Amino acid sequence: MTPAESIRFAIDLATRFVSPPAVAAEWVLVGLAGLLVALAPARSAGVLRGVRGAFHSLAKRRSLAILICGILPAVLRLCLLGVAPVPDPSIHDEFSHLLLADTLSRGRLSNPTHPHWMFFESIHIIQKPTYNSMYPPAQGLFLALGQVLFQEPWAGVMVSVGLMSAAACWMMQGWLPPAWALFGTLVMILKIGVVGFWMNSYMGGAPGAIGGALVIGSLPRMVRNGRAVHAVLFALGLVILLNSRPFEGAVMGAFACGWLLVRLRRRLLAAPRSLAPLLLPAALVLFCGFAFTAYYNFRVTGDPLRMPYQVNRETYGWPENLAFLPPRPVKLNHRVLQDMHTKEIHNRDVYSSPRLALDNWTMRLYDNWSFFVGPLLTPPLLVLPWMWRGRRTGTLLLILAAMAALNLFQLVLYPYHLAPVAVVLFTVLTQGLRRISAGMASTGRQRGLAAALAVPLCLVPAGALKLFASDLRLPQAYWDRAAEPHREARADIEAWLSARPRGQLVIVRYARHHPVNQEWVYNRADIDGSKVIWAREMDGESNRRLMEYFAGREVWLLEADQYPQRVVRYPNFRAATLISAHESPGRAE
Repeated sequence: MTPAESIRFAIDLATRFVSPPAVAAEWVLVGLAGLLVALAPARSAGVLRGVRGAFHSLAKRRSLAILICGILPAVLRLCLLGVAPVPDPSIHDEFSHLLLADTLSRGRLSNPTHPHWMFFESIHIIQKPTYNSMYPPAQGLFLALGQVLFQEPWAGVMVSVGLMSAAACWMMQGWLPPAWALFGTLVMILKIGVVGFWMNSYMGGAPGAIGGALVIGSLPRMVRNGRAVHAVLFALGLVILLNSRPFEGAVMGAFACGWLLVRLRRRLLAAPRSLAPLLLPAALVLFCGFAFTAYYNFRVTGDPLRMPYQVNRETYGWPENLAFLPPRPVKLNHRVLQDMHTKEIHNRDVYSSPRLALDNWTMRLYDNWSFFVGPLLTPPLLVLPWMWRGRRTGTLLLILAAMAALNLFQLVLYPYHLAPVAVVLFTVLTQGLRRISAGMASTGRQRGLAAALAVPLCLVPAGALKLFASDLRLPQAYWDRAAEPHREARADIEAWLSARPRGQLVIVRYARHHPVNQEWVYNRADIDGSKVIWAREMDGESNRRLMEYFAGREVWLLEADQYPQRVVRYPNFRAATLISAHESPGRAE
């Protein structure tokens, strides 16, 4: 780049982290918090010490602290149902996980291919050799749990986030003093556990974070105590990672095993039998976990070593995320799927020049910074240079550095890709807050206590701002919003059709340049038994055979690129009554 281009790039980079209104408002909160801490009167020290004493007393009861952290996210989120109801899916990944959840809730691991499967092809779904999600089963298992126990898959999301928070507290207790472990978990809950898309969508994230927390939380305990329960939790964490984020989990697992070998090498050489109480239970859990994964793969793909993810890429050419894998040329049955393949191939353009690569890396950094850190948790990052020296913090920073380096081999980086190290990141941020609090305490005891208290207090209005950003017309980063524009329209139309007495068939027509991320064609595990079926429009003869197969259903046409989106009677749709997704469908009928 020329000097002028370099200056322009630096300005763009700086404004990206400051100028968006929601981000700017949070920076204002940072300034106000710093001012209040600096001006905290000395007489407030007594009250703040009382708060700290009560907090320390609670944190010392480690099991109770873990239990509170496990329950708190669901309690807080349920209190918000009046203003933030149960979310509707709209992103490809959500529908894919929900399909797997519906499959598992029916007591099976996969579904037979439908005789008219070409009408139901969709993004992140495989149709052959069986009909299922392309994703590993961890997120689907949690959604199925919610569907079976509460008749609501989103309940499984709350369970997963609660377990993530409990696992985070347990992990931090292994790396931090009890009070700071509880404090760091509360910060994580307020940042991503209530208002983030990990709680407010079906995308997942929490299962991978649970696995990462169990693996990294077991490390110091296995070195100190060597109890079987810690080895079991370590192995369980690896199994969860295998079934949620296998690529990132493999890197984390390799790092963790290498770290253990280094720390336990003396015991391993001097008395190898002394490690049997650790190795045998861990080996048993790993064997059972790998056996389950292999059996699941076999039922879905017909090969225990072939993941559904691989079938999807071989069939449709995506996901195009690993830069070292060559692109797969494919010929697909539907234009929108071919467009999706083209879009995935263009992800490789980021490595066509150094400037594009650098801009893409900074965009990835911004998306994940805004989701996990934001302005309020940026100050702890400023003390990172002083945290390398500590053995414990240095180890955690090495894990984060390894995952950051791993992303250089990938084409995209979304917040759920970092799920295995999410709790590690918040542990490092908590250690930074601890350093800041100690530094402020040297200028006045009340300032150190106020600095710690200011963070969770500021996260509450910051979370509220994120929750009501759409009402306030504040632009957000995609993963702060985590929804496609057609979400409400699709949910409204499906709700109206579900209330009609007969079965429904919706044939979806796309315009030539339909946005590939706004996909409508997703169905339940039992397509024939579903009240509402979504199908792609094909040629006239094929459409006729489909309607004959589903004889007895009301048939509708949805033109997805006409706004407001609506369904009309098929095939005489021009003379039919229009049913708009943006008005009461009951009145329109």
